[in-house]
Amino acid sequence: MKTFTLDNEPNINTGFTVPENYFEDFSKKMMQQLPEKEAKLIPIYVRKKTWLYAAAAILILALSIPIYTNYYNNSSEIDDVTLENYITYQSTVSDADLVNLLDEQDIQKMSVDLGIEDITIENELSQNKNLEQYLLN
Repeated sequence: MKTFTLDNEPNINTGFTVPENYFEDFSKKMMQQLPEKEAKLIPIYVRKKTWLYAAAAILILALSIPIYTNYYNNSSEIDDVTLENYITYQSTVSDADLVNLLDEQDIQKMSVDLGIEDITIENELSQNKNLEQYLLN
């Protein structure tokens, strides 16, 4: 391969020329073209205040959402699981108290019709060896 050195080869003219004293006058011309109005400086502590306010707003919002939902979602009715647990674990509630609290509509809701015929029940009990257990308990 032929070695190439820039010092020995003739220089090629690029076609671009720079006017005389262009770089000496460049900074003066640039400064004249800039607006004289100074840029507004924002201190660092002002930016910190906005971040502080944003964090405080998010914290207040995060803490107020559960309070808001609990305040407006309270219903006057007790769910079935809570009522069942209360009745099960409170020894002061007797069967007579429960019967006194029930009305006719509640009793109708509690009636269950399984649709089992008497013959089916008799066959199941006669084939089961633990018939005495069912009768005694």
